[in-house]
Amino acid sequence: MTVSDDHSIFFNQSTTPLSPLADTSSVQTFHQQLRSYEPTPLVPLEGVAKELGVRSVFLKDEGNRLGLPSFKILGASWGTYRALASRLGLPRDSPLADVSRAARQRGIVLFAATEGNHGRAVAAMARILNLPAHIYVPSTVNGADVRLIREEGAKVILTGSHYDDAIAEAFSASKSTDGGLLVQDNSFEGYEQIPAWIVEGYSTLLTEVGQQLSEQGLDSTLIVSPVGVGSLAHAVVSYCKAEGRQKCRVMSVEPDTAPCLHQSLRSGQPVPIRASETATIMDGLNCGTVSKEAFGDLRAGVDVSVVVSDIEAHQAVMFLEDVGVRIGPCGAATLAGLWKLGAAEVAQPRGFLSEDAVVVLLGTEGQRKYRVPVRHEDVSAAATEI
Repeated sequence: MTVSDDHSIFFNQSTTPLSPLADTSSVQTFHQQLRSYEPTPLVPLEGVAKELGVRSVFLKDEGNRLGLPSFKILGASWGTYRALASRLGLPRDSPLADVSRAARQRGIVLFAATEGNHGRAVAAMARILNLPAHIYVPSTVNGADVRLIREEGAKVILTGSHYDDAIAEAFSASKSTDGGLLVQDNSFEGYEQIPAWIVEGYSTLLTEVGQQLSEQGLDSTLIVSPVGVGSLAHAVVSYCKAEGRQKCRVMSVEPDTAPCLHQSLRSGQPVPIRASETATIMDGLNCGTVSKEAFGDLRAGVDVSVVVSDIEAHQAVMFLEDVGVRIGPCGAATLAGLWKLGAAEVAQPRGFLSEDAVVVLLGTEGQRKYRVPVRHEDVSAAATEI
């Protein structure tokens, strides 16, 4: 394993094999049946490509995905559907209306913990299915995100604790509730199958990327994914490392408040960390533990891991807004990470950003309000909101 001179960049050279890839051929078909489905835009960033000296840079803009401002509904919808079908003993191709009817007859109640977008997506799926949802929210989540979850019709439980504690509370509550069903994107001991289905749900995003690039005669050579618990990055690794695909590298990006994957890759094993008590504008990524189900494949398939500050993510948000792309700091973090990788390659070229490189940034959330960081050391000393 190779460590960059910049401690915020880790070049991973693990030889651990990937686990067998799941068949996701039916996932996009499922999503296409949902009301308002359409592929999200793949936006060219020609100025960034020119600056870095690569062939192309694109941003996959998930700011409006199935009526929600985040990619999370892809995993939450498929994961909920598969979990309900399994619980109810229904075929995996059952109509959504039949699943809803059977779930209501059995008194199913959905549970989830969230830093924001996952909980809102589970709440939205509960609304579609006409089921109750209880969403556990840690103290670091801002009030606007809590309000949006409530507006989906869910009951919100404010835990006053950290994300990992909120997961534990949601899991315990689901077990003690008749008909309780936890739909969580983070796997842990004894809870692996539903997170795996959620990862499968994200394959639709990557299938779209491949189709959109193919229409331009291109194929990706580097996909950059933000990381919270690692579910989306797990889907990216599965896509990029699939047998028969052109070689495509994977870069992960995390906030410096909670670089749980970054630290785990450096150690070669999962390293739970206590997410900083100081809030981050990338609050959807403020997670302290990598998903148990994901880590093995992330260790095998992530080629470079980058940590960014709130200031760097904010600068990326502002740059993208100037070129007409309006996304939040969790999504813009991928551009911040790419800039940092570009600076590292200038100092010590490693071939990630060659002149024929085709880079895809995953812009995972729509524009939202957050407190603008004044300096790296004190995010809470914010002067304004945007």
